[in-house]
Amino acid sequence: MRYANKVKSIEAALAPLRSGMRLMLGEFVGAGEAACCIEALLTSDIRDLTLIANTPGLRGGFLKAQLFASGQLAEFIGTHVGTTDESTSAYLTDAVRVTEFFPMGTWAEKVRAGAMGLGAVLVPVGIGILDQPGMFPARAQPKEKLALDGREFFVERPLTADVSIIKGWRADMFGNVEFRGTSLQNQREIAMAGRYTVVEVNEIVEVGAIAPERVGCPGVFIDAVVQGLTLEAQHALYKAQWAKLGRLPQDTAASA
Repeated sequence: MRYANKVKSIEAALAPLRSGMRLMLGEFVGAGEAACCIEALLTSDIRDLTLIANTPGLRGGFLKAQLFASGQLAEFIGTHVGTTDESTSAYLTDAVRVTEFFPMGTWAEKVRAGAMGLGAVLVPVGIGILDQPGMFPARAQPKEKLALDGREFFVERPLTADVSIIKGWRADMFGNVEFRGTSLQNQREIAMAGRYTVVEVNEIVEVGAIAPERVGCPGVFIDAVVQGLTLEAQHALYKAQWAKLGRLPQDTAASA
């Protein structure tokens, strides 16, 4: 069987992304960010994006956090803005619109609903708190609720995106992705929730090199595979950032 070769340059892979689109990024407080794709986005003319991500990223001007200061975001849909100075400032000055925040599990379930094609999910978390008057003044209407079997639930609509960008460890040329470490989180669902999905990886291998049981996201959900940093360069990038933040000795970054 002949497999489609989905390996592309970053420029070609990101070509479908346009100003005004909804962009979903995989990560967790900086871990598992698609560094090369984000750097390319930061140098582009793309504007007015709605960014859908679990967190705004890692502090210290690291990768995705810069999007909040670059003027490229119109809206953020996530769980909070407190992990970076850039996102906090954008929120407090209304430079980036935030209609409401979602508990982390609720956000992940909304992404899963988008990935699976569900119409909505029922979530009991936050009943009596998140529905209080004035909690989310930017919302046009109160949060939708439904009573079922004597309990109240929020009716949470699915999250989908025009473009999703995820980060993997390895991928074959068809787009089957293998993850490692923290990047496992919910990258598969983010890939599935995007109408067009790019995966950035440390290593591109031949089809069949990744054992079936190690495939974290099947290639049918991937439209483009791009070469990112090598694993060694990725480790050096993160060590340097943690040293900058005082979480590692400076000589650790120097020796990376």
